[in-house]
Amino acid sequence: MKGDFSSFQGLYYRFQKSDDVVFLFIILKRILERFGGMGTMLRNSYAGDTRSMIWLIRDEFIGNDERLTFFFPKPSSSNPMKRWNLYLRWMVRQDEIDAGLWDFIPKDRLIMPLDTHIFKIGKCFGWTKQKSPSWRAACEITDALRAFSPDDPLQYDFFLCQSVGINGKCTGVRTSDCIEKCTLLHNE
Repeated sequence: MKGDFSSFQGLYYRFQKSDDVVFLFIILKRILERFGGMGTMLRNSYAGDTRSMIWLIRDEFIGNDERLTFFFPKPSSSNPMKRWNLYLRWMVRQDEIDAGLWDFIPKDRLIMPLDTHIFKIGKCFGWTKQKSPSWRAACEITDALRAFSPDDPLQYDFFLCQSVGINGKCTGVRTSDCIEKCTLLHNE
C-alpha cells in the first residue's frame, strides 16, 4: 500500500517481466484504495454477466494499455477467460476446494474455467461443437453440465479436469482404448 515496489525488480512470472509485475501491483493498490478489496470491486461491477464485469474492470483500471493481458484480457469473442472463471469459481462456490467467500454472484451464473483438458472432454462428450477453446465453448460446456446440476454446473470442474482430463489422459476423441479406461464412459 506504500507504493514501494523496488523489491520486485528482477521478479517475473511466466510471461510477465518485473515491470509488468510492478504494474500489476500498482493496479491492485488502486483497487484496494478505491474499493478496499477485490470482492467489493467485483460486487460493484457485476450486473449478471461475469465477462462484461471483467471487461468493465479492465477498461476502468487498464484501458488500452497492452500490459497485463495475461491477467486482464482484452474484450474478445474467442478468449475463454480461464483464469478469471477459475478465480470466480474459487471465490463463489464453497466446498473442499473452493473458498466460497462471495455471495453476490450466483453459482449458476459462473462459466466453466476452460483449459485444454475440459475442452477435450467437452469435445468427446459432444458438449461443445467449437473447433477451438473459446468463450462460446466454455458457455456450451457449462450449459451441458447444467443438465446435471442446474444450480451449480461447475461442481464437476475439478473432477473432470483432474480425474478425466489430467489423470485419465482424455484426448478428446473416443477410441476403443479410452472407452475402456474413461471413468465417465463407464457410467454413461
